[in-house]
Amino acid sequence: MSDDDTMQKKMELDPNDPMDQALVWVSRIATGEADANALAEFERWRDSDARHEKALNEARRLWVMLGEPLEAQYAPVMASLPASAAQRRQARPRRRWRRPALATAAALLLAVTLGGQWQRDWRFDQTTGTGEQRTIALADGSTMWLNTGSAADVQVDGNRRHIRLARGEAYFDVAHDPQHPFTVDAGSSQVMVLGTAFGVRREGEDVVVTVQRGKVQVASADAPAVFVTADEQVRVHPGAAPHIEAVSAEQMLSWRTGRLQFENRRIGEVLDELKRYDRRLVLVSYPQAGQQRVSSIVDLARLDEWYDTLEQSLPVKVTRIGPIVWIHAS
Repeated sequence: MSDDDTMQKKMELDPNDPMDQALVWVSRIATGEADANALAEFERWRDSDARHEKALNEARRLWVMLGEPLEAQYAPVMASLPASAAQRRQARPRRRWRRPALATAAALLLAVTLGGQWQRDWRFDQTTGTGEQRTIALADGSTMWLNTGSAADVQVDGNRRHIRLARGEAYFDVAHDPQHPFTVDAGSSQVMVLGTAFGVRREGEDVVVTVQRGKVQVASADAPAVFVTADEQVRVHPGAAPHIEAVSAEQMLSWRTGRLQFENRRIGEVLDELKRYDRRLVLVSYPQAGQQRVSSIVDLARLDEWYDTLEQSLPVKVTRIGPIVWIHAS
């Protein structure tokens, strides 16, 4: 089975469970799969049982994280149905748009979309999308691995070796050059090395540096510089003293091998980490996620297989519908 086939695999749903039915309808409507006939069927299902309306409200709450109101997806199609099929829902006033107004709105939407794309990706030298990783050979012989959802500017030449990590996470295997220190600017912190291997991750205002080989200097504007050596990790938070602890660098930086390693970690923490790599919306409604712990190795190319294992080993159900993975108590 290919990676795309794995991502598209759907779990069998309970045809008698109103929540499962509601999630199917929300997915079909929000993704544009439902035509006019299907929407008429949806209206009949919705009105046939009070439990369906309640389940639909819950399904909407899950879907709202995608940023699209449900009615905005199906109301235009419902308006084209015969009155007998559409009259179950209260009529909503609709504005009439002249063609010039539509053209202006389309141009504005395009400008906003392109502006957002530029703001997020195009203005940086190197970027990765969700679930994507890239390996970049630098001009000085060093190598940079860019992890999921990351962006960086690169200035490496004969006179300067400087990286600005704008967001996300990167790993560096730095070629030794005593005359030209290698620096990584990560917002509130700056990392300086001569030749070593280390990872840098931005987590909100925090910067986390993990050293696999050699020694690095980590400096920030409001704290003294600290030195971090192999199998150590430092977390820098604005206004706080840097915190250094011993870690397994191989485990912490395993993402560049296509796998994540977790040892005695809370399930909630593991799922939060996997959300960074899954292009779908991962929702967790499992009260024990903050208490129960697991040790596991996750193949990033086979996330669904790991979700299946989780379902087999814990009292949880994993429901996949369209771009949603919902992990909840069984």
